[in-house]
Amino acid sequence: MSTIGDIQAVLDQWAPPETAESYDNVGILIGDPFIEVKRCLVSLDVTQAVCDEAAGWGAELILSHHPAIFDPMKRISSKSTVYQLIQAGVSVLSAHTNLDKAESGVNQILVDRLGVKSAVPVGDTDDCLLMGTLENMMTASQLAQAVKERLNIPALRLYDAGFPIETVAVCCGAGGSFLMDAVNAGADAMITGDVKHNIVVDAADYGLTLIDAGHFETEHHIVDKLVEYLAPLFPDVEFARAQSCKPLFQIV
Repeated sequence: MSTIGDIQAVLDQWAPPETAESYDNVGILIGDPFIEVKRCLVSLDVTQAVCDEAAGWGAELILSHHPAIFDPMKRISSKSTVYQLIQAGVSVLSAHTNLDKAESGVNQILVDRLGVKSAVPVGDTDDCLLMGTLENMMTASQLAQAVKERLNIPALRLYDAGFPIETVAVCCGAGGSFLMDAVNAGADAMITGDVKHNIVVDAADYGLTLIDAGHFETEHHIVDKLVEYLAPLFPDVEFARAQSCKPLFQIV
């Protein structure tokens, strides 16, 4: 019999919770360690659709990357996903920034998919920003096309600084706050998601090509990795990727 605590212990070995950023909220966010798990649905986000899928499948646990509870909650509406999860008896275990920076975690998976070689952590970014080199020098438009193909996405946002690109800084999710770290480290380009307007203005000022490939699009590959990692270790638990784990924005 495997419990949420058992799964958490194995997950914590891969992505120690003490490495999470101070603002983060990771671990068992709904439920307790002693609950038995026979089915675990794995998802990037905990949306109402994911909640419904878990309940319909009979899962006792959702393992998510993004925390189901992030900011402190002063009240819980009956329409909220947290309320619905509790009503359905579905627990939530989350690994967020600790999994971003873990060995073979979200950031490393992104770097590998993008074909960035010999990537190492940059400066004081606490392993949140990795930088390496491309196998061949590219233009900004060539790099953008390669990112679209490697991440299997229909579109992205590109600021082309107009210089050849060889050295690339990468941060999964919303990494715009690390732009100056990329500049100071000598990157020719930065790939991340959720870029605000002031960040692209800074990129233009400092001559850094910037690619916003999307938050979901740069992180969701960790879901399959979690299933692949945990399933052999818990043969009595059925792990599955949430089919409702999809990007919410549409390209129109």
